[in-house]
Amino acid sequence: MLIYKVCVLWSMKQQTSTQTPPANGTQDIIGSAFATVSQRKLIRRRIYLDDENLSDGERVAVLQEVFHRGIRMRQIERLAKMMAPLGDGHPPPHVLIYGPTGTGKSVTCLHFLSAMQGVCAQKDISFQYFYVDLTTPHTCFGAFNELAIAMDGSVRRYRKGVALTEMQECIIAALNALNGVVCMLIDEPDTITRDQDTFLMFLAKTLPRKVQARLVYIFLTNQPEWERSLDPRILSVLKKQDMIFEPYDAMDLLEILKLRVEKALDPDKVNETALRKIAAMASRDTGDARKAVELLAKAAEAAEEGSGHLSEAEVDTAALRLESDKTRQLIDALAPQQHLALRACYYGLQKERRRLSTGLAYAWYHRLCSEECTKPLTQRRFSEMVSFLDLYGLVNACVTSKGRFGKTRDISQSLPSTVVADILGKLPPIERQDSLT
Repeated sequence: MLIYKVCVLWSMKQQTSTQTPPANGTQDIIGSAFATVSQRKLIRRRIYLDDENLSDGERVAVLQEVFHRGIRMRQIERLAKMMAPLGDGHPPPHVLIYGPTGTGKSVTCLHFLSAMQGVCAQKDISFQYFYVDLTTPHTCFGAFNELAIAMDGSVRRYRKGVALTEMQECIIAALNALNGVVCMLIDEPDTITRDQDTFLMFLAKTLPRKVQARLVYIFLTNQPEWERSLDPRILSVLKKQDMIFEPYDAMDLLEILKLRVEKALDPDKVNETALRKIAAMASRDTGDARKAVELLAKAAEAAEEGSGHLSEAEVDTAALRLESDKTRQLIDALAPQQHLALRACYYGLQKERRRLSTGLAYAWYHRLCSEECTKPLTQRRFSEMVSFLDLYGLVNACVTSKGRFGKTRDISQSLPSTVVADILGKLPPIERQDSLT
């Protein structure tokens, strides 16, 4: 009996020792994965692939290197000629700059004004500039708030309820402490959603009469038609000059991409042909530098997942990832019954040409199920699926009250027409029946 127990214990020990892997086996697997990632590592400083994450000092340093490569020289020369009267003691004209997003209007003007301030300091000319950021929608109160913050250099914001006249007095008091020429760089004033003329009239008419400094305004906008929406009196007072920033060409984008590669990636693992392809694609589409840098970042991520080198193949992969529609991916991932419910909603919207109630949408869903030989779910389950589709933005389903007849959901379209056409193209030809109404 004793010999039997010893044999059983020895057998169990042998099984345990053969089934349990040694501790260093898992560690080897982890170490191998780390080594593979290290070999494929391409991105050294990811922060330089996204300007929004850069600090002000780092952003200024990058911009200086960009302009040292000869980018936007023609626009800088034009700005310099406009500001040249400062050398003779005369105020320069106001400027209105147009250009699509991503063409470097803000960064070029900030770089120019910074250099202008340095030149004026050498010539003993009193010159200062302030940047007023209105790139996000603001009311008239919010615009005055941003202007006041730019004046005192703080992050303090005025609370709602403060009178506009009080904020205007604060701005006037801050400007009265300054001498010489003061330039206001106002970014996207067209985003002011309420009382835009009140804000611009204060800049154009009130401030010049209340302050001793000579004011110069540089307005930046993406909307070529913005000038036509202004009060004619504002344009008459400003007497501005216009300037246009064209989209970047391929050579400018190539220089910007080369700088980003030097700052963020391992240059030895990046083919110049890939950079030329990114520059060509971005200049062909929009000429937007942000889009070009975004494509570079995606291509670098694709390279790290594969060979570790950035070539034209990785650029093609990144372009496909950027162009893929998340909505279409979500639709393809729907369960069969959810897909039928979505198709029924849009087929009913096309046939009825009005908002659908849940009951009418269920009738179309029931018809589709019979056409495809699928057992339909109950109307309660169908209503739950409509709620799911509304949650993910595939339809708009608004609950409305019918009084004593209860509540229902009014279903309306939320997808782009191209996606809807793709959905309807997969449907069998079902004729509208009076029974569905």
